[in-house]
Amino acid sequence: MEIVIMIVQFMLGISLMVTVHELGHFLAARAIGIKVKKFYLFFDTFGWRLFRFHYKGTEFGIGWLPIGGYIRMIGTIADDENEPDEDVNVPTTQRYYSKPVWQRMIVMSAGILMNLLLALVIYCSLFLYYGRNQITGLGSSFTILPGELGIQAGLQPGDQVTAINADSLLYEDELLSTHLMHGNTVLSIVRKHGNERVHLHVAVSPKIMQLVADKGLTQFFSIKAGFKIDSVYTNLDLRKNTAFKNAHIIALNGDSVRTYNDFIIRLKENKQRQLYLTVIHDGKTNTMLAHRDKDGHIGFSLDSKLPSYKPESINISQSLTAGSSKVWNTISENTKGLSQIVKGEVKVKDGLLGPIRIAGLFSSHFDGKRFWSLVALLSTGLGLINLLPLAPLDGGVMAVLFWEALTGKKASRNFWAGFYLSGLLFVILLSAYILFNDIRSIT
Repeated sequence: MEIVIMIVQFMLGISLMVTVHELGHFLAARAIGIKVKKFYLFFDTFGWRLFRFHYKGTEFGIGWLPIGGYIRMIGTIADDENEPDEDVNVPTTQRYYSKPVWQRMIVMSAGILMNLLLALVIYCSLFLYYGRNQITGLGSSFTILPGELGIQAGLQPGDQVTAINADSLLYEDELLSTHLMHGNTVLSIVRKHGNERVHLHVAVSPKIMQLVADKGLTQFFSIKAGFKIDSVYTNLDLRKNTAFKNAHIIALNGDSVRTYNDFIIRLKENKQRQLYLTVIHDGKTNTMLAHRDKDGHIGFSLDSKLPSYKPESINISQSLTAGSSKVWNTISENTKGLSQIVKGEVKVKDGLLGPIRIAGLFSSHFDGKRFWSLVALLSTGLGLINLLPLAPLDGGVMAVLFWEALTGKKASRNFWAGFYLSGLLFVILLSAYILFNDIRSIT
C-alpha cells in the first residue's frame, strides 16, 4: 500500500507539472493567433487514448503512454506536404510557421516560464501557510559534528556555528539544503581552547563544496544533538517500558549512533528490519528490542539539544520574497548540478534521477507540505531540462529559432527531420540509461 501511495503522488505531481507546461504553450499560441489542434496530457501513441473532448476547435485528451504531454499547432513546418486534409484550409495567418521568430520564441518559452511560475506559486503558498522557523540557537546550541569533508575544510568536533556567509539569520528550510553549497562558503565559528573561546572564520573551498553536493551534507557536518529517551515500546502490545527512562541511545542494530541525525539515518536504513537499541542506563549497557507503533514510529520522547526554532508567520509580501528566493536558489542549484554533470565532476547516474527514484522521494503517506515542496522542486527542474538545446525539448526548438533570427532563413524540412531524429535518439538513450540506473538502485 505504501508503494501505491508513492506512485499515486508521483503521477499526480507529474500530471500537474506537464499540464501546466503544455498550458503555457497553448495559451501563448492562442494569444498570438495560432490554431492549436490537440492538447494532450501523456501521449496518444497509435491513436489510443483514455479520454478526449473537443472545445473551440481543439481536441483535449489524456493519452495512455505516461511520458509527458504535447500540443499540436497547425503548420509547425513551413513546407509540410503531408498535413491532413482538414488542416489545408486553415488560413496562413493561423499557422505557426507564418509567425515571426520572436512570436514563435514566446510560444516555445511559455511552457518553461509556466513551470517556474508554478514553483513560485507553490513556494509562496507554503511560506504563507506554514510560515518559517528561524534558528535561534546559533553560537550556543548549534554545535556541529564534522564529517570527512568537514574535517578536510578545517572544522573540529564541538565547533559552534555563529553565521554562514556572514549571515546569522538562518531559517530551518535553509539550514540543511544545498542553498549553502555554492562554493566560497565562509563559516563563522566559535571554538573552545580550554577555558577560552576563539572566534574563527573558516573558508571552505569550492572543490569541497562540489564534493558535498555529490556526497551529501552529512559528509560535511551534522548537528551534534545528544538525546535521551523517556520510554520505549518493548512489547508486542505496544505498552511503554519506562524502566529505561533517561537512557542514552548509543547504537541501533549494532551501528553506532552519535547524533540525532545518525539515529534518523539508521532508522531509514533498517526500515524493514527488527530494531535493537543499545542504550546506557545507570552506568550499564543494555540491548532491547524496540517495536514500532501503528504508524511505523519508534515510541519514545526526546530530551534533545537540537537548535531551537522560533516560528514566524509571514505576510503576502514576505512570502513573495521568500518564494522568489527559493525559486532562484533552486534554479542555481539545478544549473550548477547540470554544469557539474557536463564537466564530468558529477556522474550522470548520480546527478540525474529517473521516474523510479523520483517516485521514491514522495512519502509513503500523504504529507501536504512534502508533496507540494517536491512538486515545486521538480517543476523547476522540468523547466530547466526543457532549456537544453536538444530536440524535441523546447530548448532545441529555441536554438533553431535563434539561428533563424541570426540568418534570416527558415530551417528546411530536411534539417528539422535530421535535428529531431538525432536529438530524439540521444534523449531516448539517455532516458534508458537513467532508467537502468533506477532499476539497479533498488535491486
